[in-house]
Amino acid sequence: MIKRKPIIIAILFCLVIVIGLTAMIFIKNSTMTSKELPVQHLEQSKIDEAVIGKYISSNHDYWNDALCWGRSEKFSFAVFQNQYNEYQNNLTEIINGVEDQDLKVDFLNAKDLLESANEKKDIKFLIRVHRIFHDLDVKYNGYAASDYFGITQYGKSH
Repeated sequence: MIKRKPIIIAILFCLVIVIGLTAMIFIKNSTMTSKELPVQHLEQSKIDEAVIGKYISSNHDYWNDALCWGRSEKFSFAVFQNQYNEYQNNLTEIINGVEDQDLKVDFLNAKDLLESANEKKDIKFLIRVHRIFHDLDVKYNGYAASDYFGITQYGKSH
């Protein structure tokens, strides 16, 4: 009976390790490939600076999580396409609610890039979308970052 106790403890220890590793792999795979686009419920009449700032921030966060740190290689265009139309409709609402012409140009550029990414299934267009939202987050929201791509109109004049 005394010899069984170390064996049982060893078996339990191994099971804990296997279960933990399995859970980590599952979580890693599910967060990298199936995160949904940041679709928001926007009302044209209520789009103000705060809504625009939140929209920029949530999109920047999404594209960071979806594309950065090697995740672009595992990006799922199937998941992207499931919400593509609703996402584009949100962006159109933002574009229609923005008064600043430089900001409007940047959002229109992002919309064109999203359309190209959707048509061609090419990640390089989405990387450029991420850079637009990154720069807008830096300039519009004051997001602290050590890098700045300098690709937005809004950043040049504000």
